[in-house]
Amino acid sequence: MTRSDTTARASRTGGADGRRAELIEAARHVIRRRGFAKATVGEITREAGASVGLLNYHFTSRDDVVAEAFAAAAREELADLEQTARSHADPRARLAAYLDREAWADRDSWRMWIDAWGAAMHTEMLHSTVREFDRGWRAVLTNVLADGDRQGCWRCSDPEDAAGRLVAATDGLGLHAMLHPDEVVPERAAAWARRLAEQELGVTLPDASARAPLARTPRPYEARIPIRGRDLDATGRVHPAVLLTYLGEAREAWLDARLGAAAATPRVEVAHVSADFRHVPTRSDAEVLVRCALDGLGATTVRTRETIETMSGELVVSAGVTVSVCGDDDEPRALADAEREALLS
Repeated sequence: MTRSDTTARASRTGGADGRRAELIEAARHVIRRRGFAKATVGEITREAGASVGLLNYHFTSRDDVVAEAFAAAAREELADLEQTARSHADPRARLAAYLDREAWADRDSWRMWIDAWGAAMHTEMLHSTVREFDRGWRAVLTNVLADGDRQGCWRCSDPEDAAGRLVAATDGLGLHAMLHPDEVVPERAAAWARRLAEQELGVTLPDASARAPLARTPRPYEARIPIRGRDLDATGRVHPAVLLTYLGEAREAWLDARLGAAAATPRVEVAHVSADFRHVPTRSDAEVLVRCALDGLGATTVRTRETIETMSGELVVSAGVTVSVCGDDDEPRALADAEREALLS
């Protein structure tokens, strides 16, 4: 099915579990940058600032850590898909959200999945992992189709079989869009996917929650964040996981500045992070400049473009982030008009 933004959530916990998590995160960065085939033990350990022995201690093989890295990304995407399915009571709206064009524009995520499909043909461990998460995607869609049949939204005698056909078709659309980006732009891919679903079910789907175009470009939020001693690894470099915390600090401050003046800042959950790491800051950089700017608004989501630069102007990381606004029940809720206006200010 459509692949949502690859979430790069990283955590720096202590002890053996923390080092294992850092190796998995390092593998994810290497895979995004170089692909599965070139995610070698040497590349992964260099990215993590770890020894080959440490990797061998935590994982049985290179294939093991690569499969774990893919599983971490796929698990987050599947969780986000399940959240999308829960955010609409009407099965027709749920299916429309499932086919939302936002996912079609995420070339990094599609590249990862297509690369994983190819690599899985040669690696049994990755093949098993890919197969497991493909079943998860089909299961979510099967439930949507079954709910729609029960509620009389459409007739679907075999939801599992229909879900399999739609997943296979939309995966093919994603591959075609990657190979022919000028011909199959995200809007066209989304329209084709909707048409396939509508023909399968014999219905017309409602418009998905539209991505609101920005009528004006708000000024980005800027923060200078010092590089703290605890942020450095053994080699004196700032780990990518820490860079993500810098982005989070600036994002929270930006939300407080925009929304806190009107009312209590709502609770948000990070739904997607797509990050491109370009440069590794070191102790000598002393501090970095973090920027956060509004990129778009959905019905229940806020999208930002975020960067980190050294004080000399070298780009460290560029990221696109989507956060879901949550209500008192911890479920996604619609943005209020006052909140939209405040975010656009």
